[in-house]
Amino acid sequence: MYVMNPRASPAQAAASALTVERAFELLWQQAPDFAFVVLDRMGTVTGWRAASESMFGYAESEMVGGTVDILFTEEDRALGLPQLEREVALSAQRSEDDRWHVRKDGTRIWVFGSLIALREGDQHVGFAKIMSDRTNLRAQLETLENRLDSAHDALRGRDAFFGRLTHEIRNALGPIGNVTDLVERKGLLTSELQMPISIVKRQVAQMTRMLEDLAEVVRFGAGKLRLVKQSFDLGADLVEIAAAVKQDAERKSQTIDVLVPPAPVPIVADKARVHQIVFNLLHNAIKYTPPGGRIWLQCTVETDEAVIKVEDTGAGIAPALLPRIFELFTQEDPHQSGGGFGVGLSLVKDLVDAHRGFVEVRSDGKHQGSEFTVRLPLRPVD
Repeated sequence: MYVMNPRASPAQAAASALTVERAFELLWQQAPDFAFVVLDRMGTVTGWRAASESMFGYAESEMVGGTVDILFTEEDRALGLPQLEREVALSAQRSEDDRWHVRKDGTRIWVFGSLIALREGDQHVGFAKIMSDRTNLRAQLETLENRLDSAHDALRGRDAFFGRLTHEIRNALGPIGNVTDLVERKGLLTSELQMPISIVKRQVAQMTRMLEDLAEVVRFGAGKLRLVKQSFDLGADLVEIAAAVKQDAERKSQTIDVLVPPAPVPIVADKARVHQIVFNLLHNAIKYTPPGGRIWLQCTVETDEAVIKVEDTGAGIAPALLPRIFELFTQEDPHQSGGGFGVGLSLVKDLVDAHRGFVEVRSDGKHQGSEFTVRLPLRPVD
């Protein structure tokens, strides 16, 4: 901003006053980051100012009387893009693009350019072109694109690996499960074998469940997860799910309280996937809640959403872990997880996202318990 010297005489003030015209003239001459070029009606350069020389390496004497076509790459000139740029400007008054241009020394720079067709009344009198060097931004963009491509390749490789892993582990678990079933069917289960066999069966069931979760994550990442939506009573299903995990909670002397509305809560969703969501959240609560703790499974309706909450008096979540809790393989204490992969909560988020819903977690810190809230639309979202 120009500030007038209060001690200056009226003549000095008038001489030093920065008029709009003078400001534009100085900008035209001195702008350090923009090249200003003026062309006549035929596209011949008549003015080459501001950062034009420093940006492209050509002096004004070299450019005046020539064309800006020389700045375009050979392949763009072969496509007739310099002429097309002028035709677009004549038709739409302005032509804008980001493209590679060539400096005098042959190096390429990424340039934003805007060519404006100038008119006096209805008569076209020439063009003005403003250009800015954005090579650094282009390099950053290409770096990000390369990183994104690498991340996609890594994810595809990860999904392929876990697909093979789940297949091989299933093959190994199958015979183990078959042997325990055979021992029971043949009446070979003695009192000495009762506890070992029950432990084996429980561990096989746990491993099978974890593998199914991992397989679902792989399906979601590969875009193969499909929802089969139907109408059902969410409240009644939550009661059934809680009953299914009751035995696991009782082994740790935990109490599960189920609080659902007395009236039905009709929802249109993939019933099996909603069961997975709630099942995983309850098992997560059981896993991280110490013996004698309490777990609450709640359901309510808010406007057009069903709200499911799983709250516990468990180990809680450290503040630093909260932003990453739904990422794949995230575990604060793998030993406390009971041998899990850190897949369950990632799968919960994937399944909720597939329903166009939302999941969040709240915890006041370590040993303060946690609360997971799932919001699902009552009706399908297009």
